[in-house]
Amino acid sequence: MFGAHYSNRMAFTLETAVSELRRAIPEFPIDTELELDKNAYYTYNDFARFICSEAEVLQYLAPGEDATRFSKVSICMRFLESALEHGDSQVHDLISDCVCTLSSCQWEAQIKKWAGPLISAVWPGVP
Repeated sequence: MFGAHYSNRMAFTLETAVSELRRAIPEFPIDTELELDKNAYYTYNDFARFICSEAEVLQYLAPGEDATRFSKVSICMRFLESALEHGDSQVHDLISDCVCTLSSCQWEAQIKKWAGPLISAVWPGVP
């Protein structure tokens, strides 16, 4: 889903990171003050906290319930995976920082279930 989007557009860069996030995850409310600061790191750390709050919902689902109906964790993690795949070195640093914030989430185990291979490779504490 995300990969096809990037093959037809310019590269995912630090300068486009917030607009790409807005386009991909419209449910994530981007703080306009953070956006005006033009510091994607603040926005992506906020995004990590959003993913953490979405992961809490997963704790209450019965086995076999469709997690994607009740939580945005899966789509958020696919977005981060795609950003690592299509982003430049600055985006890699940005996403690594976001993943570091995710690793401190109380619901880390639920989030890691949705991590792709590139995210797993930058997850702190994973050999």
